Amino acid sequence: MTDFLLEIPSAVPDSGLKQLFVKSPPFVVDYSDSVHELVMWGDPVGGDEFVTDPDVVIDPVSLISRVRGHYYFLILNRKEREFFAGNSLFSILPIYYCEKEGEVVLSGNALELGRYAGLDTVSRRFVLETVLFNYPLFNHSIIERINLLPSNSHMEVRQGSVKLVRHTATEDLFSADPLPWRRAGESVNAAFLDTVKKYIPAGKYLNAFTGGLDSRTLVAAGLAAGGDMLCFSFGAPGSKDVEIPDLVTGEAGLPYLKILLDDDYVRTGSLDNGIEFILNASGTASFVRGHYLYAAKILKRHSDCMITGNFGSELFRAANVRGVTISPNLVSLFSSNSADEAFEVIRGSSQFSSLAKGAFDEEWDQLKQSLLTLPCFNRNYRELTRNERFYVFIFEEVFRKYFGAEMVNQYIHLKNRTPFLDAEFMKIILGTGYAGVYSEFFEKNPFKRYKGQVLYAQIIREAAPQLGKMITDKGYCPDDLLTLAGRLKVVRGYVRKKSRPLDPATDLFSAGRAFRHNAEFFRKVYVHPGFFNQEIMADSGQAANSTLYTILSLLIAMAAAEDREIPLRGNPKNDI
Repeated sequence: MTDFLLEIPSAVPDSGLKQLFVKSPPFVVDYSDSVHELVMWGDPVGGDEFVTDPDVVIDPVSLISRVRGHYYFLILNRKEREFFAGNSLFSILPIYYCEKEGEVVLSGNALELGRYAGLDTVSRRFVLETVLFNYPLFNHSIIERINLLPSNSHMEVRQGSVKLVRHTATEDLFSADPLPWRRAGESVNAAFLDTVKKYIPAGKYLNAFTGGLDSRTLVAAGLAAGGDMLCFSFGAPGSKDVEIPDLVTGEAGLPYLKILLDDDYVRTGSLDNGIEFILNASGTASFVRGHYLYAAKILKRHSDCMITGNFGSELFRAANVRGVTISPNLVSLFSSNSADEAFEVIRGSSQFSSLAKGAFDEEWDQLKQSLLTLPCFNRNYRELTRNERFYVFIFEEVFRKYFGAEMVNQYIHLKNRTPFLDAEFMKIILGTGYAGVYSEFFEKNPFKRYKGQVLYAQIIREAAPQLGKMITDKGYCPDDLLTLAGRLKVVRGYVRKKSRPLDPATDLFSAGRAFRHNAEFFRKVYVHPGFFNQEIMADSGQAANSTLYTILSLLIAMAAAEDREIPLRGNPKNDI
């Protein structure tokens, strides 16, 4: 639904916009008047209203501020003889670009762009950043000379020049004096329910439903708004992300689709979907997230549109967990007292040790200079708190670098609407103490983190009270957050959870089982000695860990970048 390849000449031609596409997507908005031409694809929610407003100004800033959803756009101003190309707020759907024979070529997929432009050299800088942080921190792609359009930016082409223009500064969304959260509940509740209404399509749609509060709040808002809603979840058999929605929808009488990541998925779907997931995401993600693609293929049989709770946790609750989304090395950058201290920690990390010794010295020196431009070290952000600096990065980079991979894969088959990332709603929530950005950096106190959960509970109670009385994956009901007796129950549950060690066998999406089932394949993947530590990678079928997943996924993407088959050991073509 979003696949495209576009050539923009340095000099604006007289031909229409659609003639510039080498590969055309299905256009959702196609508008033209005496001065402007505009095409949009993806899911521009409200795009039709935008172009029919007689007072509208057709430029990137107006468009992005008015049109919801995730989409791409291309604008021609004939009078000024200028082009604008870009994507929606926070740039969740990527734009890769390169220069080719005096033109700028753009695509949503770096691998496809590389094949078209005849570029096939793997970017060592991309590999370094991905291994260290689980995704590239900056705007390199897996292929040299192909770059990623920066977050909240558009491309401007006029008079033979190409310029990247930043249209939104995330820090400007923050409030110097946010309204105390206990006073803001009613207005935020109303704003959220109104926001969700604007995202619900006319026909049947899918609503993600997990064991947590983000999705339950969306289901409650959907019930309040009306519409033809089918709830869905996916996960390993027995996981709370399928068992709790199954229980709740059964008690509430809601239609429900359960997608099990069971033995059949592991045997027949995990490897192919994992590899396809990597390639669709231009090498920015791991094969262990292939279940998102697998589920999307099933979901599209029921509707072409789903609503999910993506970005809700990051917006409402203070970040406090290190993992694949927020890597330990990323936390080190923002928690260290100096850049040198952070660099030393990263240089001594297990992720750095997985690289071939001395192979990335030049790229590491370059990366250190780039890291100095991040909000944690950049003096332009000195007026912000440590947590606000961190959230600038989360909003501008983590959102698109991590969640963007699954959304790119989903958009091949159906639209993913994310009301939590709505621009107007974000302005409202960021004007209150509910927003996680106003907490302490990596806040540990659960009593200071629970305000976001209280907001969820308030919305649920107002929109669909029956859902507030049913259990969540936390072991308590949303209504428990709203009473003194209930909060004591929440505290007891928290204490019990902290006293129990984390079960290492927990495998919510069958990622570990899939890896073990496909271990023979991964053991055969050729590990290039010019990139990775051969001793550490000697047995690619070893015990699973996120760094191993990342490297094996990179090897698959590197082969695609070089337009080769996935390199397997024992293949003479790999003896180079």
